[in-house]
Amino acid sequence: MNRAYNDNREYTDALDSLRFSDEAKARMVQNLLDAAGEQQPVQQKPHKRRFGLPRVAAVGVAAALVLGIGAGASGVLKTAGEAFSGVFGPTADTEIIDRIGRPIGASDTDHGVTVTADAILFDGYNYMITYTVAKDDGAALTIDPVEANPGVLDAFWDIWSSDIGLNTSGGHGGSYFIDDDPSDNAIQYVETMSYDDLVKTGGTVKVKFGDLRNMEGTILEGEWNLKFQLEAGNLAEQLPAGQTVKVGGKDATVDEIMLSPIGYRIVYTVSGTTETAPAPSGQESAEQQQAWENLDIHPVLHLADGTSVDLSESGGSQENAGGQTHCIRSGVFDRIVPLEDVVSLTVGGVEIPVQQ
Repeated sequence: MNRAYNDNREYTDALDSLRFSDEAKARMVQNLLDAAGEQQPVQQKPHKRRFGLPRVAAVGVAAALVLGIGAGASGVLKTAGEAFSGVFGPTADTEIIDRIGRPIGASDTDHGVTVTADAILFDGYNYMITYTVAKDDGAALTIDPVEANPGVLDAFWDIWSSDIGLNTSGGHGGSYFIDDDPSDNAIQYVETMSYDDLVKTGGTVKVKFGDLRNMEGTILEGEWNLKFQLEAGNLAEQLPAGQTVKVGGKDATVDEIMLSPIGYRIVYTVSGTTETAPAPSGQESAEQQQAWENLDIHPVLHLADGTSVDLSESGGSQENAGGQTHCIRSGVFDRIVPLEDVVSLTVGGVEIPVQQ
């Protein structure tokens, strides 16, 4: 089942940070719900905003994990390092990006605008993908930044759907627009996604975008359809598991830990269950939010330079079964993290060395 990010509560939170009116927020949420209706129905699982990507401008139904050159290739193929230069900055570890990233190059043109899927980073569970949106006449494409977050452009897709046929039970993610060169004819669109289950490569992906907008109206008209194959590199490593930790005052067992240069995934089982009533609106209730926080494992990365990275704002899922609560916490980093720079990972108060 294809599960794209579809958490109305987080979407509204993101809009709150952008200071849109309540009426405008409601319209955008409805647009995303309408787009989500084109995909297979999914079961909601409570999760919250993940670590990293503080530049979120619009979150919702993310186009699925994609990679490979296919129909509509543009002929201009960026390397992964080039494609992600505007996302991670000039000091990013381009050697790792080029090792695990794969260029795509699939594109489509409509109304004098070309949308190109540039490249992807993927570790089996988490991905980040970049697109370029360019005006074919060479004219500058200028969009105002978000007032509360100048690194992000005030824009979103009016139509946003994908078809990849993923066999996964859930996921979370986000998207935003940036402009790594305000003087040129293009902007960049960045998506992230973290899936609960392992995503295998080899499938054909179809992605559709329609009309680039902000809350004032349409910026660019058109409909863009991209088709390509899923393919990816991977430098992920599994850490030792089986530790007994405390989570919200309860005993928990760490079942699995995965780290990669772009993200992480932690699976653990907590003794006992927590029953919460669904909110009438379908959004996450205060009771569900508290249950999520009570079962957070509070992961922290410890790096060789003495700094640490708090991953508590992760996304994921938790589900009651057999008198226990099965939890997943995962996310995409906002920078490349070489695994040789990671000394250890703390989960539930227990520090676990990273084996090299």
